[in-house]
Amino acid sequence: MSAEKISVLLLLAVIGSHAAPNASECDGLAKRLPTKDLNKIFRNWVLVWGVSDHEAVEAFLPNVSSSHVEFKLLPDNKTFSYIERTIFHHNLSSCTTSFINVTVPSNNETELQTLHAVNIRLEEDGQPVEYNDTGAVDFYESCSDCLLLVYKSSRFRFVLSYKEEGSHRDVEQHKAAHDDHRKFAECLGFPKKKPYVYDGVADFCHKKSAPEANPDNQS
Repeated sequence: MSAEKISVLLLLAVIGSHAAPNASECDGLAKRLPTKDLNKIFRNWVLVWGVSDHEAVEAFLPNVSSSHVEFKLLPDNKTFSYIERTIFHHNLSSCTTSFINVTVPSNNETELQTLHAVNIRLEEDGQPVEYNDTGAVDFYESCSDCLLLVYKSSRFRFVLSYKEEGSHRDVEQHKAAHDDHRKFAECLGFPKKKPYVYDGVADFCHKKSAPEANPDNQS
């Protein structure tokens, strides 16, 4: 076989390896979380993989050092809080916190619908930051200590994959799911861009990444 033919075959192989997922692949990757299982999200989570469909946000994601999220059902049982604490590489002593209240759907017999934020507040190191945008979130089925969601504003979307706090430090285990996350994002029409990937050791705004390093966990 000539060198020219070999080059063509190699090129086709590369193109094929980066082809968009077909319909059958997407069907198995994008199953929405049923409303009756919404209680599964009410825990503490650590972002381990993320990608956006907006150029400005794509540049922002690699600067994330860590992002910790807490979902908590509020006493009215009609709303839950979505608190996200993020540290950036360029200023590891600073913390950006998003406080979002999301409406709980009243009908738990149907597939979970898009949930809409009823209030969004942003702070940097405890100081209010002006924020005027909408927010909505779709949750998808994942493993028992995983959380997969799509967050949408009026300008951009994120695909965000989390591990439950306590399971977040096993980087090799996270890597096994990266291809599925990439395919999932492509099925939703996200461009092929370099994602954010957690390093397994970066600390959070309000606590250390390693449980044994937190005072509350020491005897």
